[in-house]
Amino acid sequence: MKIDIKPVEKTQGLLRRTTLHGVELTVLFSEEEKAIIQERKLGLANLMDRPIPPDVNAEKIEKRGLAKKLVIAAAMGSDALGYHLTFNKLLKGPDTYFFRTPIEAKDYIAELKEEVLPLAKGYLEGNKDAATSDSFEL
Repeated sequence: MKIDIKPVEKTQGLLRRTTLHGVELTVLFSEEEKAIIQERKLGLANLMDRPIPPDVNAEKIEKRGLAKKLVIAAAMGSDALGYHLTFNKLLKGPDTYFFRTPIEAKDYIAELKEEVLPLAKGYLEGNKDAATSDSFEL
C-alpha cells in the first residue's frame, strides 16, 4: 500500500470568491490487497465518516429525487451518494476532500496518517486469512 497525500486549493464563487483547502489522497494497493478487497467484498467498508464538504451544495443533495440517486449509484457505485471514505473510492483513484480553513485540512491529514490509514492496512491484513480452529483447556 503506497500512499500519497498532497494539499490542493480551489476557488469557488463568482462575486464573493472563497478559497477552499483540500487534501488529495492517492492510495496504490498491491495486487494482493486488491484481491483481498474484491474477494472479501470490502469495497463499501467505511474507513472514515466525513460530512458534506463545503464545495457541495447541501440543499441540492437533499432535493435529489429517487431516479437521480439510482442513476448516480448505477453509474458511479453505491458509495458515490455519500462522502464517507471507502476502499472503493480509493481504488477508483485520487480522493479529494475540501475544507474551509487550512487548519482543518492539516488536522485531516494528521488523522489520515495516524489513525485511518494504519487501521485500513490492519483491516486488510486481518481479512487476509480465514479464522483457524483452535482447541485449548482453561
